[in-house]
Amino acid sequence: MITTANHMSWFSSFPFEVRQLAIQADMLSIAYGFAAFFLNPVFYLFLGFIYLHYRRQMKLERQLFAARMQSPLLSTIRAAGMGVAGGLCISLLAAGLGVVVQAQDLWILWALALLLALVRLRFLCFAYAAGLLTVFHVIAQLFPGLQDVPGLGSVWTMLLQAKPIPLLALVAIMHLIEAMLVRWNGGRDASPLFVEGQRGRIVGAYLLHSFWLTPLALFVQVEPGTISGALYPGWPFFSGELASFGLMLLPTVTGFSDMTQTMTPLEKVKQISKNLTWYAVGLLALCALSVLFAPLVLLAALFALFGHEALFFWSQWKERKRSPYYIQSSRGIKVMGVIPGTRAEEIGIATGEIIVKVNGIPVRDKEDLYPALQANPAFCKMEVLTREGEMKFVQCAVYAGNHHQLGIIVVPDATTRVFVDLKRSSVVELIKQKLEKLNVGA
Repeated sequence: MITTANHMSWFSSFPFEVRQLAIQADMLSIAYGFAAFFLNPVFYLFLGFIYLHYRRQMKLERQLFAARMQSPLLSTIRAAGMGVAGGLCISLLAAGLGVVVQAQDLWILWALALLLALVRLRFLCFAYAAGLLTVFHVIAQLFPGLQDVPGLGSVWTMLLQAKPIPLLALVAIMHLIEAMLVRWNGGRDASPLFVEGQRGRIVGAYLLHSFWLTPLALFVQVEPGTISGALYPGWPFFSGELASFGLMLLPTVTGFSDMTQTMTPLEKVKQISKNLTWYAVGLLALCALSVLFAPLVLLAALFALFGHEALFFWSQWKERKRSPYYIQSSRGIKVMGVIPGTRAEEIGIATGEIIVKVNGIPVRDKEDLYPALQANPAFCKMEVLTREGEMKFVQCAVYAGNHHQLGIIVVPDATTRVFVDLKRSSVVELIKQKLEKLNVGA
């Protein structure tokens, strides 16, 4: 942690040269701290976690389609680059809005998030952890005498000392920037899957599961008291009175997970980004009102918890309301996905389009596709129906013996038997699944 005392009244009494040297020393300290941040082993632990996630995703794609849709290395590099940009935006916005947190609260936040992940992986989010911490803080204020209970006293004291409003404001800012990252990413990390639909039918779907390494530089409380100087009048807005503050460099991972059977990945991320933005703005507004009227902090906590859950269930409800998109079409072969770097991508075939004719031969399912491709040994012409209902004509060269390398993944049909079971989503259930495999192998 980089510590910078904020006692402007006595600092201004020193000679100009002394003040300049002190400022230079602070700047060097901050620069050294940022450089040392990239030597933090936690930074590379998170980076490794992101790489393993994308590698697992690649293996799943190969099992289903015998092809790789994404490069784990390129996805990890993109996650790091976008994440650093996002972390900088979060840090600047948090500093500008006057979010000063307690280091102790951050550790509690991490502990709660990890415990919640044991229940369900999607609970590994600061929104749930900050909301619960706030509720616990309010309960601790109602029963302050419990801090004298042996075995419970230390935990109860930490809950009493917690400052939840800055944490909730930080969560709002993180989700606002997350919405930006989701939209910026544009569904590039989405993976096609075959899953079991509502009626037991195997349908196509896209899993949108992205992570970004977002290093944060946050102002943290050093000791209680009163700030003599501030960045602007009323700063820090989302914090109590402080005597001094410092910069804490905190490696974090921002991410989201969702699945769609009814939209293209780009349409889905636009929807997710919009919903996250409204959620973040609403939570930040409640935090600002809580500064002016403290009892509203409980409302902000409940909004952080149930508002985030509402995003999940609303997305699920929208999916159930609409018909599956990635299913067979009576007009031709519907494209589930296009493998990067193949001729299908080069000629502009896109997800959701329908191949009607190949070399003048009507096609209805994947069994018709490759015989039609072989009708012309050197060239391929296709009539394709776009998602907008317009017909387009595409063509490409075909090399001898390589008809199967066109690069199209078609939607599942009645003969499809391999699909992904997404019901097991908690850490405990995943461990059980691994143990079951080990027992079968024994």
